[in-house]
Amino acid sequence: MPETGEVRKIPLIIALVLIIICVLIEISAVAFLRGNGPQGDPPGLGIPYLALVDGILGFTLALLVLALVLPQHLQAKLQGIVSVILSFFLALGSIVLIFIALGKLFLMIALFFAVPFGTAAYFAAGWGTFPRGAAAAILSLLMLLKIVASICLPIAHQRFLVAKGLILLIATSFVATIIVAFLHGLVPLPAVSITDALAAIIVGILALIWAIVMLVGSIVAVVQALTTS
Repeated sequence: MPETGEVRKIPLIIALVLIIICVLIEISAVAFLRGNGPQGDPPGLGIPYLALVDGILGFTLALLVLALVLPQHLQAKLQGIVSVILSFFLALGSIVLIFIALGKLFLMIALFFAVPFGTAAYFAAGWGTFPRGAAAAILSLLMLLKIVASICLPIAHQRFLVAKGLILLIATSFVATIIVAFLHGLVPLPAVSITDALAAIIVGILALIWAIVMLVGSIVAVVQALTTS
């Protein structure tokens, strides 16, 4: 058993690698779904937007890994500065992506209910044949990877079980994945593209909230580090 304060490095690194794999899968899901969907139909936004939340989780785990090798004084300053920059651009990017998803959602709704020509244009764009089966397979794989990563954390050290911020972030990652899966299966196939865009908006808002929290926390950490110096 490790001594008090000692962290098992291998399980922590495995957790980080698994989350990074999740982010890569989410980003590359666009190409995968386009290749497996009927007639090359648009893959939607829900799964790629999960990379926003899981990217924050991956960054948090990366900080925990770096804490094992960096001196404490350097760690506080470097992590604080990097966190400020990353969280700022993540918040900005989340806002932009939320509005992109909103625009796509309003367009699809307008076309879908504008019978007959708007509806015909909706189906002609490929939105009526969303690759739900392929998306479900990807979401199932993501859930499996996240479950294994979550199990690795308490194996690395029991203190991660009481780290409220980390637990909430992991829970947000699971909830975001469940939301996307739920909205994909909620409606008939022709309307899945619409609920997928709605899922992307919700995930984007969750990522924005975490980016703001991380930005505020990192600014405070930088100020404290500079004051201590």
